[in-house]
Amino acid sequence: MQNSKSKISIKSGSRHARWSVFLLLLIIVFSMLTLSACDDNKDPGQSATRPTTNGLLPGQLEPGERDHVAFILESSITSDYGKNAYRGLQLISAANAETRYVENVTVSAANRIAEQLIKAGYNVIFFDSPVFDDIASEIAKNNPNIMFFVVDGNNTGNNLVNISFREEEQSFLLGAVAALLTPEDSVGLIAKYPEDRQAILSEAFEAGARYVNPTAVVRSFVLDPEQNDASVQTDQLIDMYDPSILAVMAGSASESAMSAARKAGLRIVSAETGIKLLSPVVEPTEPEETGTDEETVTTTTLPVPTTTTTVPWSPGATRSTVNEDDPNLYDPATIKVLLKRAEAYLYAYELFRSGDLPADTLFCGIKEGLITVQDYATDIGEDQITSIEYIVDTIAQGDVSIPR
Repeated sequence: MQNSKSKISIKSGSRHARWSVFLLLLIIVFSMLTLSACDDNKDPGQSATRPTTNGLLPGQLEPGERDHVAFILESSITSDYGKNAYRGLQLISAANAETRYVENVTVSAANRIAEQLIKAGYNVIFFDSPVFDDIASEIAKNNPNIMFFVVDGNNTGNNLVNISFREEEQSFLLGAVAALLTPEDSVGLIAKYPEDRQAILSEAFEAGARYVNPTAVVRSFVLDPEQNDASVQTDQLIDMYDPSILAVMAGSASESAMSAARKAGLRIVSAETGIKLLSPVVEPTEPEETGTDEETVTTTTLPVPTTTTTVPWSPGATRSTVNEDDPNLYDPATIKVLLKRAEAYLYAYELFRSGDLPADTLFCGIKEGLITVQDYATDIGEDQITSIEYIVDTIAQGDVSIPR
């Protein structure tokens, strides 16, 4: 009987021990879940990083291995937006990727073209316009092993990231720099914005000017999105309002606006790069008189090359034949505030390759080093440069309110 009781005690003790272990494990699991919830609530604004999948492995490529990257473009590679996407594709190609682009793609054709690219082995696809947002979302769901990017989209997914160009930060900084470089209140602006962003970008420019000079008065002319010549509007703005400085953010119409501003003697703050104007042509001097009246001296003035002279350089694209190192050319801008769209595409690709893509939207602005102030003219003082750098740092830290 004693042995029987001993056995019962042992069984009872074993059962008690098992329940104790079970309760202990339950307490540990509950504690871990509680700590995890606390950590999630600690910083609700923290940005998440995209989880990786077997089909989208980040990291270094193996020797000889290359990504296949394609761009689907709404317009041609000569348009204001298309040329930046094309340059971005070139940068990605130089980063050891096989690349291809399709331009002038309609929304109705985008799905078919994307499927053809996927069948051809392209594993990273960029859409350069928000008009493709819904198409990109649908294709991404059907192709989980392909990485997709879409500019200014709203949809997201495990393999779909939006690229958001901080155009409002560029406009704000352009206005601030323009106001900083003039002691007067009148600031002019010639701009060409996307139709759905005209109001907010104009507001951002004015906010930037008034951030530096609260009494600044902005006189602006917003061009039609398809307009390529702004000389008439620039002349009208100058004649009507007599601004002390002119900011130019007009894409393909910027060169004509800058030419008109220079003729009026205005300083220019530019949001465009690669623009150079011809210096005024020196009038030929009269030939010196010779000893005989019968001798006739003739002179021939060679035609001056213009920046509209073009030759083909890639399918559907043209570039100027004017040598940028030509001493007869000069940069009309006093300073430039640039949004580096081409570099932003490379930035997105590199984040994908490293596994550091955000969970939904990739912002490309001042904080990311993709909006910069550069090409300072020699007459800009050190104190002005310091002030500009301070404004840039303030925007990067989020310490100023910008209309978005």
